[in-house]
Amino acid sequence: MVLKSGPAKAERNWQLLRTVLFLGFAAWFVYDGAVRYPAQNRREAEQQLAAPEPFGGRLQYADLGEPPTKQDYQRVVDAKPTTAEQVHELLGKPQYVRTEGAGRAIEFFVGQYGYVAVPVDNGRVNAASIVFKPWKRDKSIVQQQYYWAIVPLIPGLYFLWRTYKAATLRVTIDDEGMVYDGQRIAFADMVSLRDYSPKGWIDLYYRVGEREKRLRLDNEKVLRFDEIVDAICKAKGFRNEVREYAEEKARQKAEEEAAAAAEDAERKDAGGDPR
Repeated sequence: MVLKSGPAKAERNWQLLRTVLFLGFAAWFVYDGAVRYPAQNRREAEQQLAAPEPFGGRLQYADLGEPPTKQDYQRVVDAKPTTAEQVHELLGKPQYVRTEGAGRAIEFFVGQYGYVAVPVDNGRVNAASIVFKPWKRDKSIVQQQYYWAIVPLIPGLYFLWRTYKAATLRVTIDDEGMVYDGQRIAFADMVSLRDYSPKGWIDLYYRVGEREKRLRLDNEKVLRFDEIVDAICKAKGFRNEVREYAEEKARQKAEEEAAAAAEDAERKDAGGDPR
């Protein structure tokens, strides 16, 4: 006797749904960090660079480097510079300088994430007056999307593994016992098959050395569930709770149908409406 079964669709489809859901969220966060947020930054930067103030089209986004970021700005503020030269040591040379009057100017350090504006008065700088303006989202916000992606990625990979296990499940019954997902359980080691649930599972108890273990057989995981349970029960002489439940349901249904037919017949005999 050899009975072979592949996986049922229910478990595979359920695990696949969870895999798609969680990996989809992870992909969305990665897409935000790699594509959507940078594109939004670029659009906002190009609009502001082309506006009359403060840049007036003098700078092109394609020519900008990555810094400065808000972190670069914070480093400057924390250093409390008092001269323009000290600012240049931290941020490099400004990309644009707008003259404000005799000895006064605003130096702009412009990058792909925003710009730092540093008012300069006769070479002197007041750290409190230095400001940072991001185009749309600072680099830290963009990078956070990759960290957020890890949150759904971990369960997504776990459910991907569960999907693989569900899709590759194989069960074989032969003359010596059962092979379930690569694990052989000999008939001689099977202790009982019990605790059937109408939801569609039953537990097989078997010996492993001095211990007793349990394997749950589930009709949402195994395609030929009824046949496998029947084969084990016949080989071991176990009570077949699955068949008993099915027979009881069939008996109840037959009794209900018979009772309904008798009631209809009585109504017809009485001249009533059988409906």
